[in-house]
Amino acid sequence: MKPNISIYSKAGPEETKKLDGFVEAAFWIGVDHAEGDLDTVKVRLPTESYDTDVAAMLEFTSLLVKRQVNFSVEFFTEPTLTPAPVEEQLESLSEGPHALQQLEKGELDFETELAKIKEEYDKGLVSKKQFESKKGALLKRWKEKVEGKLVG
Repeated sequence: MKPNISIYSKAGPEETKKLDGFVEAAFWIGVDHAEGDLDTVKVRLPTESYDTDVAAMLEFTSLLVKRQVNFSVEFFTEPTLTPAPVEEQLESLSEGPHALQQLEKGELDFETELAKIKEEYDKGLVSKKQFESKKGALLKRWKEKVEGKLVG
């Protein structure tokens, strides 16, 4: 998991930089600070990476303190994926005469579900991390199903 670092400019929201690395953020903070265009910095760090990234974050925030830059640090937890209720699985099944057969066999139309997840991502309803997580879970279920058919 990478940190989410936002560098806010005095020029306005269109000049805000969103970065996912401490080194790159330190570079842009130095550039903006030298030009007198730096307003504030916000660091969001996932709690999953707390143990590995805390040293880098401490070094980064000490740089901000030395430069007298306003900043905030926030820790967050990624939402966990919960299995879709039966109603959602019914909606994700393809329409037509085979839908009932698919449900009876316990099969899901993985391609339709993948298209649905991609559509949610394209519309901006889910973040890239949520999209990747949902896609990974779906592909894992598909792989287990295929391997189950090959073994059985």
